[in-house]
Amino acid sequence: MIMAKRMSFCDLPEEIIEKIMLWVPADSLVQSKVVNKFWYSLISGLINDPKFVSDHLLIAKNQSSASLLFKWPSHHVDHRLIAYKLLTVNYDDGGEDDPLMSVTEPLSIHLPELIGDESSWHCSYHCDGLILLVSDVGRMALCNPALKEFMFLPQPRNFIIEGPPRYPNGVVEFGFDSVNNDYKCVVIWCHNKCKVEVYTMSSNSWREINMPQDIVDIITSNVLGNPLYWEGVCYWLGHDLDNYYYRVILSFNLSNEEFHLIRLPHFKSWDLTCYRIEFVVWNDSVALYWRDDRKNILRLFTMDVAEEGSDYSWTNYECVGPVGKIWFEQPIWKNDEILMELKKDGHKELVTFNILTQKVRNVVCCDQDFSRDLRSRQFFFVKSLVSLRRR
Repeated sequence: MIMAKRMSFCDLPEEIIEKIMLWVPADSLVQSKVVNKFWYSLISGLINDPKFVSDHLLIAKNQSSASLLFKWPSHHVDHRLIAYKLLTVNYDDGGEDDPLMSVTEPLSIHLPELIGDESSWHCSYHCDGLILLVSDVGRMALCNPALKEFMFLPQPRNFIIEGPPRYPNGVVEFGFDSVNNDYKCVVIWCHNKCKVEVYTMSSNSWREINMPQDIVDIITSNVLGNPLYWEGVCYWLGHDLDNYYYRVILSFNLSNEEFHLIRLPHFKSWDLTCYRIEFVVWNDSVALYWRDDRKNILRLFTMDVAEEGSDYSWTNYECVGPVGKIWFEQPIWKNDEILMELKKDGHKELVTFNILTQKVRNVVCCDQDFSRDLRSRQFFFVKSLVSLRRR
């Protein structure tokens, strides 16, 4: 009788092992390096392979779930540890009427040195698993929590003259330049004139660039805010200095480094004092989210970009909101749903609301503190193997 040889994982063909590893979360993959020498060598090779890293990121972005990272760090006894919270909702679980499952987990950033305390890092920006941190004194840093990588950025030239890039006279955004295969940060200072600097991760340096004067003339009479990055372009909403009406959208293409002004969709009112208005990514499109609590009306204006990339039109989606008071909402970037916290009959519950079908689905969340966390600032997050050392 011939006995079949028992195969181990390391006996599998290399291409099969690689396909399996593509579906392992980035942080789990890194932790698996300590199993033994074979795993260390295998995973180290995959992490240093640009094609594997790119394919792994693409799969992570297309998972049937959405993860929100809450920007305000939770308090921690070690001031060199910034502890965030990650909420992941599996929105493709079960039938259309079944509740959605969710899980919360800590996500920590280890500082190489003590810089003030964790609350001093007041702004965070995300792209492809990388987080850009900006402190209240203008110190800037990049990190990848999955790889446990961290580095401080050199100081922009205009920092000494203009001060830290913060509201109301400065804005920041961070994203990926797909043409040059590089990650970039752009900082805009707007006082009497506009100064712009662009940081490139591959060179670890800043460059000052010019903004066209016709755009400067309009932007300096507005306050920029509500930053958004999507598909290689950074966006900011601009409102006037006195009346808090949104007037214009400023965009910046990270590849050709050109600015454009975008008209808001025609609508009766962009009054910040009466309505909640926010820049979001919804259903894989840049959108303006508008809510009227008095009439329980929700609107999403999605931006339609022409092939040449400079002409824009808008599509309006409108519906009556769900029954109950909305305490929090965040449109989900992959489908037609909005993640909400509703207060109904004296109780708060986490739900998703489909703006097209108007169906409400409960989200099962075991974290008792989620209500407090939802009121903090948040952004969608994906764990990745993109290294700060890729330059």
